[in-house]
Amino acid sequence: MNLDDLDDLAAWHASYTAPYLAWAVAHHDRELIAELLEPLDIISLRALAVVLAAQVPRPRTRPDDGVVDEVAVRRAAAGEHRGPLTRAERIEAVLLMHQQGARRDLISRRLGVSWATIGRILGPGEPRRRSA
Repeated sequence: MNLDDLDDLAAWHASYTAPYLAWAVAHHDRELIAELLEPLDIISLRALAVVLAAQVPRPRTRPDDGVVDEVAVRRAAAGEHRGPLTRAERIEAVLLMHQQGARRDLISRRLGVSWATIGRILGPGEPRRRSA
């Protein structure tokens, strides 16, 4: 299979298989999922995987220039912000949530940071859990 054949295969999956597969997954239609995937060989499956991966929106990246968007920090701490935070903003959001009495498990879940990162930000001697 040459590069043009792979392009044609990807175009086919983008126009036919991927939309039907997305619909079947969203509607939990196992029969249609099986019907769509069963006839595909390994090359077709890989081409479909590339097509599907290309359809997933990527979060915009933000340069970590040390500038802190206070609104983004407050919204992230409140669980309302879904965009990426810079490193400086994540630190501020961890500190804000800690000051508000949030537990580490909530901080970790809400901000997408590990407990180890939270510990590094808060420093030694901070309790592992705080009451909310």
